[in-house]
Amino acid sequence: MDFPVCLRLSGRQVLLVGAGNIADERSQQLLEAGARVRVVSPRVSPTIRRFADEGRLELLERAYEPGDVRGHAVVFVATDDRAVSQVVADEARALGLWVNTADVPDLCDFTLPSVGRRGPIVVAVSTSGQAPALARLLRKRFVEQVVPGHVQLARLTGWLRARLPRGPERMRLLKQLVEGEVGELLIRGQRRDAWARLRTALETFGEKQ
Repeated sequence: MDFPVCLRLSGRQVLLVGAGNIADERSQQLLEAGARVRVVSPRVSPTIRRFADEGRLELLERAYEPGDVRGHAVVFVATDDRAVSQVVADEARALGLWVNTADVPDLCDFTLPSVGRRGPIVVAVSTSGQAPALARLLRKRFVEQVVPGHVQLARLTGWLRARLPRGPERMRLLKQLVEGEVGELLIRGQRRDAWARLRTALETFGEKQ
């Protein structure tokens, strides 16, 4: 049973070995997460070459060499060469680094869920590497249920968390916003009514401080 977790890779050095179709997707996801990406591959896809030309990632256009994993927080392998995947995984594990090898579950220290994003909301579905196609299908269905009001509610809650003092009263207010009338109004697209209810809730919050 996998342990689900969301990694914060902003500013962290990440190695990606391989530059095919799977690597295209991995590189884009890593760049969106703010990672500092280094790609090692003798053959390079147009997408990754473009990212390199734009200065968004570092590209080493050669085969993997021993020692390439050093200095990285996480290692991803996206190559169809099992021997290369094995070498990279062995070296990464020997150095205590976490490694993911595409389509080779037994060489993975962690698996990647199928992910959909709507603003700050992330929908991730995992089948522990057993049925990626099913994970993609379920993820698509779940993401379709996330409406703009959910995104607004998530951003509003984050804004309030950064400004209101910590404590049980803040927890109560935020829970009320999400589960109560303000949240329902936002989800239905009734923003003006939602802001009116929110102002009332904040006035009450201030009185209890």
